[in-house]
Amino acid sequence: MEKLKVLLIILLTAVVGLAVSMYILALSVSPGESPLTVLAQLFSGGFSANLTILIPLSTLLFLFTLLASVVGIIYFLVLPEMKNYVSGGFDTTAAVLRTLKPDERKVVEVLHAHGGTYLQKFVTKEAGLSRLKTHRVVASLSERGIVLVQAKGNTNEVTLQKWFQDGMG
Repeated sequence: MEKLKVLLIILLTAVVGLAVSMYILALSVSPGESPLTVLAQLFSGGFSANLTILIPLSTLLFLFTLLASVVGIIYFLVLPEMKNYVSGGFDTTAAVLRTLKPDERKVVEVLHAHGGTYLQKFVTKEAGLSRLKTHRVVASLSERGIVLVQAKGNTNEVTLQKWFQDGMG
């Protein structure tokens, strides 16, 4: 939500920049007349011959405002996330946790609460899932490399992978 506010402020700044450049253009054409009247004449009747320098200046002012807006968007929206990713500050475990479905998250939380290793039949009870649902969730987590599954008698021993367990620390 915060990024959306920044983006809206930047876009508003670009619009204001356009309005200011048009206002300056209107004032420079006829300083004695109303700027709105001059703008209406410019849009309806075209540009007069004495505007050869003022139009490029007005356009430059608008382009600089637009350029500042683009730089602001890149700075506020893209760079902080890139900096975290490039500097190693990107938290892989947190990113994976965000992608987990609610049932997968329940299983991971039960495993984490028991030191990272637990029997699947006890995971079923504590997570409040059916045996079939737990089996499917554990199989999905195993395919994604989040857990390791080993047969133990008539059940499985489910273990969080070391990289994931360390990230949850």
